[in-house]
Amino acid sequence: MPQAGRGSEPQRLAAGMALLLWVLMLPVLEAGPGRQQACLPLCSEGRCLTVNRAGLDFDSASAACHRRGGELLTLQAESSHRLLARLAPVLSGSFWMGLRLPAGSCSDPAEPLRGYRWTSGAANGTFNSSWVRWAAGAAVCSSSCVALARYRVWTEQPCSDRPDGFLCGTADSNACWEQELFFNGPFRCDDAPCQQRCADAEGGIRCSCFHGYVPDGEDPRRCRQHCAQQSCPAVCAAGGAACRCADGFLLEERRCEDIDECHMGQCDQICLNTFGSFLCSCRRGFLLTGQVRCVAVAAGEVVTPADRDSTLRAASAPPGPFLWVWVGAAVVLVAAVFLLRLYVVRRQKRRERSSGQQPAASAPPPDL
Repeated sequence: MPQAGRGSEPQRLAAGMALLLWVLMLPVLEAGPGRQQACLPLCSEGRCLTVNRAGLDFDSASAACHRRGGELLTLQAESSHRLLARLAPVLSGSFWMGLRLPAGSCSDPAEPLRGYRWTSGAANGTFNSSWVRWAAGAAVCSSSCVALARYRVWTEQPCSDRPDGFLCGTADSNACWEQELFFNGPFRCDDAPCQQRCADAEGGIRCSCFHGYVPDGEDPRRCRQHCAQQSCPAVCAAGGAACRCADGFLLEERRCEDIDECHMGQCDQICLNTFGSFLCSCRRGFLLTGQVRCVAVAAGEVVTPADRDSTLRAASAPPGPFLWVWVGAAVVLVAAVFLLRLYVVRRQKRRERSSGQQPAASAPPPDL
């Protein structure tokens, strides 16, 4: 027992150093290329625009916006114009906005909105028709809605189409939080298929996330930390020993501060910083490669937005500010290995001395 007591102190010390090493390495292990976000918020002056990458028909997209306290994007206020102007250079794909052709009507190219009406039912407000770039095409008389494509081009599409996503306008900066997704199949909540919240529904289940989390883009049944502001409280373990931030945020005294990747020069040419993310695109005559670099093309004039948002994970800025993490981790690791080795060697020597002395002590007295 005395030997076990002497050996427990080095073991506790080594275990403590191993725990410290794990805490120090948390931000390093999280570093890596980002995942595509299902919902990307962009806010300014009390108004927010969310880019939702979900292929839904027009009615389903409109219902999804309403569930989050918003509506399909309308350009009836100057603040909405400014938000979309920031997003347009890097927007990739086609996204529903809040314009629909009234039933029984035909589009009229002579009108600013070609006869379409805002789904909000409101008047045009401060809408500026010079901002519109309609795609070439003849008048349509079927059930048709409007989607925003690259280069701010407005396209007329059947409302039953499923483009790349939809744009929501809202005053709620947390509109991307607490999304609810339906999964069809032989699932029950008793099987714990959802990471956080689960509700049984006809034909399947509905998974959702706690406040401050959104569905993971790779596995929507799981949730990942999310912040839709410049600064959010960190998620800390009991006692505050270890805290974590969402992707694209830096931990500072139990708060998560947005990393301005554009200020760090992550993009070759055009960069749009968003909360927890950023988007790169290129000037005319260049092609975007590797999500961040621009390469000159031989002919033609093209602007290639990023096909997805490129996110730096929490505390994954360039290595300069975090060099101490690597140095500290290396020192702790070397010290832990040294102490463990020293403890093993000393214990082995004590055993050798003990085994060498025991036969002499227990040997019978010599015959006289």
